[in-house]
Order: sequence, then structure tokens, then C-alpha cells
Amino acid sequence: MSKLNAEMGCLPSEIKFNILSRLPVRMLCRCKSVSKDWLQIISDPYFLKLHQEQSKRNKQLLLLNQGMGDDEDDTRPQFVHFLATSLEKEVHFRLGGFICGYVYMIPSGHDLICLINRGHFHIFSPSFIKGIRLPQAKLSNCLEMDAGFGYIPSQNEYKLVHMFDVNPNPFAYSIKCEILTLTDGATIGADAWKEIKQECPFKVSGWGVLANNKFYWIVSVVCTPCEEKSIVSLDLETETFDFIPHPHYVSYLEGNDLFLVELKGQLCFIDTFAYPPVTDIWVLVDPVRKIWVKEHRIDLTMLQGFDDEQTQVLIHGYENGELVISSQQKSLEFYDTRRKIFRKGEDLNLLWHTGICLYTESFFSLGIVDSGL
Repeated sequence: MSKLNAEMGCLPSEIKFNILSRLPVRMLCRCKSVSKDWLQIISDPYFLKLHQEQSKRNKQLLLLNQGMGDDEDDTRPQFVHFLATSLEKEVHFRLGGFICGYVYMIPSGHDLICLINRGHFHIFSPSFIKGIRLPQAKLSNCLEMDAGFGYIPSQNEYKLVHMFDVNPNPFAYSIKCEILTLTDGATIGADAWKEIKQECPFKVSGWGVLANNKFYWIVSVVCTPCEEKSIVSLDLETETFDFIPHPHYVSYLEGNDLFLVELKGQLCFIDTFAYPPVTDIWVLVDPVRKIWVKEHRIDLTMLQGFDDEQTQVLIHGYENGELVISSQQKSLEFYDTRRKIFRKGEDLNLLWHTGICLYTESFFSLGIVDSGL
């Protein structure tokens, strides 16, 4: 390392910044101890910004594989298969004994990942390969765990939103909402969850998606939502709920396969038709006036191995002009939005229940959890 340090010392500062900004966070943390010069570079605010920009251009892939049993007595350790694609190598590790049974994964669109298991929330940092268990959230009278997790760049904070039903009547609901804020390196107290005043007007379906400083959920079908109230939003600044209309009336009537996703900082509505087999991507271009625009229509018959009866198409992100898509195959598909063609990725041996997300490496540090004992 001393020889490398000597050779690096002869380079102009701009080149040293450029070289080091391409390294993963864990390696850079070790590099701080090489010399005072490297420590100064890696701690420089300009370098941290440069590294963040590099990471955004080269997102990493995280896969979560696990046993499918959900027995309460199951104590088998869960494991995450971590693939650092930009480094062309794989790093395997387990999360540890604090997780057992089935684990659900909620991406943030940035670095941290939220994991949910048996009513408990965990936060995992792939950059540091570190996980923590959050203070206990409020218990819900319904079996579903409805939540949303996202990153707010302007505040350098993560927000975790949890919906819980306090109505004991199984044929009615009263949905409360609590929010937990994660700040870089800050201690997480036992009272970290903050309940907001307004109740959520409907039950929701799927994980919440953060865009424009608001979380969005599709309203659950059990609430028989109308076209004008098919999506519910939570404004994090005012802590109030509102509705977004369904972008396409015909699709709303047909009851297509629907989900929400954030792409390039905007809320997108993914709408898959069975006949003809196509996926439409609607973008909320004006959140204030609630205006949707259909940006893409994907012909699913071009997808290798497509079966219109069984294939479920999920969009995980947008990278270098391509949509990252899983379709219950062993590999991911990449759809070029300009040329309108698919490109098959390498064989990752994906299973139908493999959790998939993209993340951006960062120096965001998980604080310790203060149990209050």
C-alpha cells in the first residue's frame, strides 16, 4: 500500500480525486488510514459530492434470497446475496440471527434498505454491510404490513412510514400513521416513531413510493376505490393525505396489473394489460395539477420467455437509458426506451421470490438504537 501511496502522491489532485471516487465506501473507509493525504481527500466535501455523483451513475444490485417457510418456530438465518456489479465480483454474507422467517424488502431509491419481518422493521446498509433493528412500531389489527421507505436528498434523511389499523372490527378499518426519521449517524431513540394527527382515508396496497416529498400508495381493492381516488398520497411537510386519480379510465375499468415506482425522481404508474400484452408507463409530470402523461408502451411479446398467463413484469429502476426489469426469469432484462428493444442480462439464478432492488452507495451511517432501558 505504501508503494501505491507513493505513486498516487505524484499525481495531480484532480486525478487522485477521480480515481478514489470510483471505489466502494467500505474500501474508502480503509483507505483513510493509508496516509494523511488520503484521509484529507476522502473527508473533503468536494470528494464526497463527487463520489455521490459517481455512485448515482453506477447503481448496485441487491438480491435477497431466503427460505419460503413462515413457521413461527423457524430460526434459520436469512441471507442476502449482494452483487457489486460495477466491481465485477460478488460478496456473500448473512444478516445474522436477529432475522428469522420470511423477510420483505422495501427499497429507498438510494442507499439504505428497509426489511420487514414478523411485524419488526430493520434497516440495512449495503455500503457498510450493517443492519439494525428499529424500535417496535405500533401493532395493527390487520395482518398486512403497510409501509413506505424513501430518501430525501435536500435533508439527507430517510423517512419510514407505517400504516396500522386500530379498529378491532374485522369489517371496518381506522388507519393511523406513524413516521420514523433516520438522520446520518444519529442515535435512534425508543420514542423515534411519531404518530401524525390525520388518519389515512383508505387501506392501501403495496409499498409506498416516495417522490416530490410525498409518499404514494395504490388504494386497496377492498375499499372499492373510484377512478378519482385510486391513489392516496401523504405530504411529508404538511402530514396530510390526498388523492391522485387513475391515469387511464379504460385500464381502471379492466382492473389491470398495477404498481407504482419512482423513476428519475418522478412518480410512475406501471399498467400491464393482459390482452394485448403490453405495459404502459405513466409519469406524474405535474403533481400539483395531478396530470399524468404516458411516456412508454412496452410490447411484452418481445420479452424472451414471455407467457401471458404467468409472467409478472416488475420494473426496478432506470439506468443509462434502460429500464431494469424482472420477469420471473433467472436473469434481469434491460429495455432500451429509445430503441424499444430488450437486452438480456447475465444469469443471476433468480428465483420467483428473490427480492430485487437497485441502490446507490453512500457514506450515510446508521446510528445506534437506544432501547431506553
